[in-house]
Amino acid sequence: MNKCVLITGAEKNSGYGIARKFLKEGWSVVLTSRDEGKVQEVAASLEKEFNISCYGFGYKPLEAVTDTDVLFEKIEKAGIELDALVCVAADLGRWMDPLTVDGQDWANVLHTNVVGYFMPARAAVRQMIRTGKAKGATIVFTGSINYINALPERSAYVASKGAISSMTKALALDFAKYGVRVNCIAPGAILTDRYDGIDEEEFERRRSAIPLNEFSTKETMGENVYFLASESSFPMTGSVMIVDGGSTSIVPGAF
Repeated sequence: MNKCVLITGAEKNSGYGIARKFLKEGWSVVLTSRDEGKVQEVAASLEKEFNISCYGFGYKPLEAVTDTDVLFEKIEKAGIELDALVCVAADLGRWMDPLTVDGQDWANVLHTNVVGYFMPARAAVRQMIRTGKAKGATIVFTGSINYINALPERSAYVASKGAISSMTKALALDFAKYGVRVNCIAPGAILTDRYDGIDEEEFERRRSAIPLNEFSTKETMGENVYFLASESSFPMTGSVMIVDGGSTSIVPGAF
């Protein structure tokens, strides 16, 4: 029987690249998106391409306290038993001047990015214990190098990524007794559709700021996340793996 992974925020970009890597390795995948219709289309297309079971369900991280139960009811009804969870879905929390941002908008970023990871992690481990799949199971959270280096007008996002890094360590301790490993990938700049509207000069400026002179891609994200989710990373747990082309190694003003 194929192993199965649940990937939140897998309709496009990094989540989609991660899903493709797991499918290439023979895993069944469960994809989520805020847009259930769209993610079901993506799942159907991937299932046809790889000839491996692929499911698409709606999930709203902002409503994680209640929507996680709805998601896992669908998972249970479909007879799906999870071996791994990868949380990718995130609110980027851009352009939030701390003096003028609406307080609820700021809090929503934390809720989406932190509670939106905790709730499915708890639900997944509960299911893994019940199905006897906890020992050897893995959880991978998507963090960011911005838990180390901040960005202007992104305080909610930066705070959330710091929380994810800390939560990785805390849940690794809590879930270790069940045999579940929890790790976090902290990427730098990733080449996604967010770069589509950037002019060539700005694109090159951003790329040249990376010591390796290359962005991460959805494909490299897939490779690195799969490593953390697979047995190859054993016995890593509670680790935050930085994947940034050397960006956090730079001494300011020296590169």
